[in-house]
Amino acid sequence: MKPILKWAGGKARLAPQIAEAFGGGCAGTYFEPFVGSAAVYLYLRETGRVRRAVLSDANDKLVAVHRAVRDDVEGVLDALRGLPSEDWRDRYYDVRESYNRGPFEGALHAARFVWLNRAGYNGLYRENRKGEFNVPCGKYAQLKLPEPDHFRAVSRLLGDAKIRCAPFAEVIGIAREGDHVYCDPPYVPLSETACFTGYCSLPFDLREQRRLALAARKAAFHGAVVVLSNHDLPVVRNELYSPRAGFRHVARPRVARAISCGPRGSVPEVIAAIGPIWAPAA
Repeated sequence: MKPILKWAGGKARLAPQIAEAFGGGCAGTYFEPFVGSAAVYLYLRETGRVRRAVLSDANDKLVAVHRAVRDDVEGVLDALRGLPSEDWRDRYYDVRESYNRGPFEGALHAARFVWLNRAGYNGLYRENRKGEFNVPCGKYAQLKLPEPDHFRAVSRLLGDAKIRCAPFAEVIGIAREGDHVYCDPPYVPLSETACFTGYCSLPFDLREQRRLALAARKAAFHGAVVVLSNHDLPVVRNELYSPRAGFRHVARPRVARAISCGPRGSVPEVIAAIGPIWAPAA
């Protein structure tokens, strides 16, 4: 199941590889503290690998969208029908201004968020220092929104999930034996000039990357399996997710880059895992 949101670094194409990194289905609770578009959760839930889930993110406006789609999908669809269609380019900045005035919860908020996500530049989500969404209008030939039945299918898959706005360490700290955790944090920059920094008001620097790696190790100590994605860089392989600390580098895919300050192309990533190695029952 594809997510309804376009998302920088979204994992829809890598979801099968991420699922394999866990080794099998989740017997306990699945935690995803950087939920983004929820692409990985939707794949795992649709394929029967996950039953119970806690989905969370630091971006409270994004969390509100997932809640609205889960709890009031028909209200979201009604609100979406009231937003521009034929004259969407001319009215893009009017919708953006209305979005920034709020409210930041409920069906109307979710509809505006999805509309801007689909009409804005490359599905980028970025805020200025005032917390205002400031992505410019996209250059698409036409505005393409998910079909109503797509929204409804996503709503059904989200139906059993708990959706929270919480710090990643708080969420990962709950995981215990039998639980699975997938972490897709803001990536370590490929270079010192990498410029995508406005996802939300909280910075995610190397100190935060180290805190995340430590939280993953603690969860593994308690019996959870933790899978993480990041750029395939020496600091990631050799320091953050080091084999000496118990991490396994289970895949190193190359992924197409959709948002970039420089030339586009594919970039190397690493999928790492830590925790008990799953084995099928005899």
